[in-house]
Amino acid sequence: MKQNNGFSLVELMVALVIFAFGVLAGVALLGSGYRWEGQAELETQMTVAAEMKVEELKALAGTELPDTVELVPGGDLDSNTTGHWDTAELDGRTFTRRWRIQAGPAGTRQVTVRVLPLDPPAAGYAELWTHVLHE
Repeated sequence: MKQNNGFSLVELMVALVIFAFGVLAGVALLGSGYRWEGQAELETQMTVAAEMKVEELKALAGTELPDTVELVPGGDLDSNTTGHWDTAELDGRTFTRRWRIQAGPAGTRQVTVRVLPLDPPAAGYAELWTHVLHE
């Protein structure tokens, strides 16, 4: 009677191939995770830059000063318009911020801010809007 101890070479090779596919899938997931983390960080930075500009414009709207150029209706979210764009730096990245001011309901103004990564360049943008009361 023949006694069977251990695995055959074919069984060992099949197990190694299955293990290799598992390791390769794990490495691919790690690469995707790093990419997603970088995109999430960029989107957070763009949102923070937009929130900072919205708060800055709200502060201007709450003053007794006459219209500043930044609060005059106008502006374009697709191109840099004098008085309605600037740049901001956060964590070593530079962003372009553009805003548009439009008449809103009940004497308010609708403020829309769009932020795009400038340096280093990347795809996408963040956009926020709110209403401010400016007398």
